[in-house]
Amino acid sequence: MSKLVRLFFLFPVLAILIPTTDLFGSDVYGPRPFHQILDSDLTKTWSPASVSAIQNREHVLLVDAGTMSYCLTVDPSDPSSLGVGDVSVLTGGTGTYGNAVRSMFQVLDLNTAVLATESLTGTYTLHPWLASYHAMDADADIASGSASSVVIRDKNSFYMAEQSTIAFLVFTLAGTASSTTVQATSRYFYNTSLDPAIYELDTEWSADQWLRMDATSVSLTAVESEATAFMLADANDLIDVKVPAGSDFNPQSTDWQTNSFAAWPTGNDTPWDYDESQLNSDGFLQSVDDYYETQFGDSDEASAAASSALDAIEASLAGQGAALRYSKDVYLTFRESLLGYEFGAVDMYNSVLGEKTVENVYFTNAADDDGMYHPFMVIASHNAPAGPQFLIDVARPPGDGIGGTYEDQTITRNAVLENRLVKIPLRDYGLVSTLTDNDLSEYGTLAEDMGLTEDDWTVDNYASLSSSAIAVDGAMIYPAFSNILVYATFSAEITVSGIHVGRGMGFHYHADGHSFNGNGINLYNLGDYEGHSHPPIIGFVFDGIAVFGKYESTYDSMDGHGDVLDDYNGHTHDDYGYHHHAYSTEVAQQAQNGQAVTYVQHFFQRGAFKGLVNDIPGLFQVSTSQFMEDEYKRYVGAEGTVVVGTDDGLILQTPVSFNISQNYPNPFNPLTTLSYDLPENEHVGITIFDIAGKRVKTLVNTYQLAGSRSTQWNATNDAGTPVSGGLYFYTIRAGDLKQTRKMLLLK
Repeated sequence: MSKLVRLFFLFPVLAILIPTTDLFGSDVYGPRPFHQILDSDLTKTWSPASVSAIQNREHVLLVDAGTMSYCLTVDPSDPSSLGVGDVSVLTGGTGTYGNAVRSMFQVLDLNTAVLATESLTGTYTLHPWLASYHAMDADADIASGSASSVVIRDKNSFYMAEQSTIAFLVFTLAGTASSTTVQATSRYFYNTSLDPAIYELDTEWSADQWLRMDATSVSLTAVESEATAFMLADANDLIDVKVPAGSDFNPQSTDWQTNSFAAWPTGNDTPWDYDESQLNSDGFLQSVDDYYETQFGDSDEASAAASSALDAIEASLAGQGAALRYSKDVYLTFRESLLGYEFGAVDMYNSVLGEKTVENVYFTNAADDDGMYHPFMVIASHNAPAGPQFLIDVARPPGDGIGGTYEDQTITRNAVLENRLVKIPLRDYGLVSTLTDNDLSEYGTLAEDMGLTEDDWTVDNYASLSSSAIAVDGAMIYPAFSNILVYATFSAEITVSGIHVGRGMGFHYHADGHSFNGNGINLYNLGDYEGHSHPPIIGFVFDGIAVFGKYESTYDSMDGHGDVLDDYNGHTHDDYGYHHHAYSTEVAQQAQNGQAVTYVQHFFQRGAFKGLVNDIPGLFQVSTSQFMEDEYKRYVGAEGTVVVGTDDGLILQTPVSFNISQNYPNPFNPLTTLSYDLPENEHVGITIFDIAGKRVKTLVNTYQLAGSRSTQWNATNDAGTPVSGGLYFYTIRAGDLKQTRKMLLLK
């Protein structure tokens, strides 16, 4: 493995002389992650009341209407098992959030996903809140006429085929919302003998079966008189997840759109098994220099290594008359918070309950070719919130963008994991005085994309075309404006938590869900404030500025509570340094009919950068392909690029040995990158061979200067014709040196 010189030289005297943002007197902490919220007390008292009607997309608790003492619930130790919950712990405010959400289900019409072409059936599937891709089914084999009990099965996630039985029940709710029987009138099974496999009606299933619940168990009965009468109690009265028409997240009272659901991404974006994620693979470990791997994970040893790395970074910056933007404790706190998130719900197509949303957070300290240090906090994230997000309820999700008007497009009501490698700059590059102090011309902005001239640039539109920050759960944050220059809330594009998915089905926040409804299960919640003197840290912007939660009127003595926020929703107070806050304020937007609509906008990260970004390398780069990009690989700690400072002040950027990296991605279709290190100027030849040893293509045959290099292969031969899928080899020669690796092309 090639390495660059790794020498530590601390500057104790200079470190004392160079001022830093000292947060010793401040209160910086992260919010409780969702899986901890589940164990937290839910002290709200509740009087069960039925939903207004039995209809599609209602959120309910199935309560015994006769005694009002019991409700259907998911077993906390086995998410596939159904049991009986004690209603009194919810009505009396003595339960936990877990008691509540495990007893909550969404009622979905059988045709919910195909209403563009089909009508509502008036029959329903029942989906637990903590597993939206799962549904209630009979505990029986396919082609069984009946069953004595019910279970929760994976209905349509990435992992559904791992079950021996793939099926779900469809229920008829005969009665009113205040008292209805729940009849399992049909069952569908996944017919894997077809190509493609599809769900088909199980014709052997008997419709004469009803749910029965007593004090200890839930079962199916073939005797209608034994069926339990259930109240469909409104779950929103206990934990509010609705976005009503006319509310701040749907101010135009936009109707729920019936477009068909978009297909899963394909090609290199095809969803993958969590266990095969790039971020927890051997390939990722091979891509990162050994030096940084001591920071991997959330162990005490990894935390100590991260702290030591920040010490070295502070020293190297001090030697250049620079400093960290915040004290190292801020970055260590944010790192610890990121690593504390795990999936508490199965609300994404390929997420896995209990697994990490963020794999690793580590600190790098590379210098550019002029010797200027650009240290980063590098976050390897699956871009995923940890709790339920209720995408099915978004009134008007983004369209797929494929031809025609919105009405002709499919829409994004599903989410997939993504691999993101986010860099948060640690160096204090300063703050802007005006918007245009930051030159974003090479990246583009929302304003420029819509053809606005500089006179019309604002803090809302002089902003990134995509992600501009990362939340404390590892999910991306976009500007408050959408790409049509209105707030995403105005278009009713987001869920109750302020998030949605775009065309690639990756999550990103546009607004602050806690500020919208304070339901207790958002990214941060009022309970996080207790015992603290400042709102929690909830994100970092790509310019290096921290984002904290909104100021609450019930905690009006918190640090900085009375200090005015500027146009970027930020301020400086006490020992905190400049930082942003989530913030709400009344705004006016123009509807298509020309009328102005006034409502409250709940900002997460507004849009424009307050921090100077002109010298930040790879400002918007968030892909794992940064490991293969010569310009940016050093800043994400790619193998062989470690630079942490030298005792003579010189920075060595030339590899000390010849080395080729594994192509990335691998497997691939159809494009992959081949990277290599040249310790000296050499004639370089790169050739692709098939499994029979026949030359397929010559990629490079030229003289090159020493350094880290890369090239790409697009799966074509010398004639430019696409080649078939299979195993290939690539050989890189540099003078008398030669190395060969294999790669897999998928077709």
